[in-house]
Amino acid sequence: MLIGRLGQVIVESMSKNKNLNISRGPEGWTVRIVREGEQHSKYFRFSDGGIRKSLAKAQKWRDAKIKELGERQWRKGPRKKPTNNTSGITGVSRNFYGRWVATWQEDGVQRFLTFKTKKEAVAHRKAMIEGMG
Repeated sequence: MLIGRLGQVIVESMSKNKNLNISRGPEGWTVRIVREGEQHSKYFRFSDGGIRKSLAKAQKWRDAKIKELGERQWRKGPRKKPTNNTSGITGVSRNFYGRWVATWQEDGVQRFLTFKTKKEAVAHRKAMIEGMG
C-alpha cells in the first residue's frame, strides 16, 4: 500500500492491492461497494483497535459483503446509443479534431481507430462487430 502526500491511499493494481474498495481517511477506513446502483459502505475507526486491526476488520467486512453481493458484473454486448451520438451508429463518433472514430471491444480491451470520413468509420465498426460474432 502506498500513501500519498495528503495521506490518501494510492491504489496500485487489482492483483497487487488487497485494499481494493477501501480508502483511508483522517480517523479511519471507509469501505465502499456499489452493486446495481446501490452503495454499501461502512466506516472503521482507528480508535477501534488501532490502524492495522481496523484495516483487518474493514477487509473482513468487505470480503463478506462481496461474497454476499457477488462479484462486479461488467456490461457485455451492444450498448444503447447515447443521445449525443451524431453519427447514428453506436461506436462511431467524432473526436475533438473533427475526425471520425470507430470504437469496439476486443478481448475485453477497448479499441479505437480514427478515419477521415464517417463512411469509413462505420464500415470498420461493422466489420469489427461481425468479426467478433
